[in-house]
Amino acid sequence: MTEIQSTDRVFILKAMVAMAAADGDLHDDELATICTVYEKNTGEAISADDINTVSQSRQAQTSSLPEQLAEVQGQLAREVKELILSSAYMVLLADGRVSARERKKLMDVAVALKISDIHRSIIFEDVERALG
Repeated sequence: MTEIQSTDRVFILKAMVAMAAADGDLHDDELATICTVYEKNTGEAISADDINTVSQSRQAQTSSLPEQLAEVQGQLAREVKELILSSAYMVLLADGRVSARERKKLMDVAVALKISDIHRSIIFEDVERALG
């Protein structure tokens, strides 16, 4: 498995926060999911306060997450891209429903990472199987 670098961790966290914020505010179930998934995927614990800080700084940025990911996707390992997308999807599933708006934001992330439709479907199926 590829070692997760600090810049990779930033994008994993940003993707999860962006998905949690896709339907408005960050909810407790989404915060809990972010904490759990982030620690599982990076080996580092993160607090709700840290997540809220990332959420607030996200609003002040001039470029969107997909734009940022598109700029760096060529430097990210395949496994990191998969972690970004699967982590984001887990957050979307935290409240038990995925709206059309949320799904669009998730697809924007997948496109920015240049993850093919087939590969994306496999990642989503793996996440659903793991949670099911």
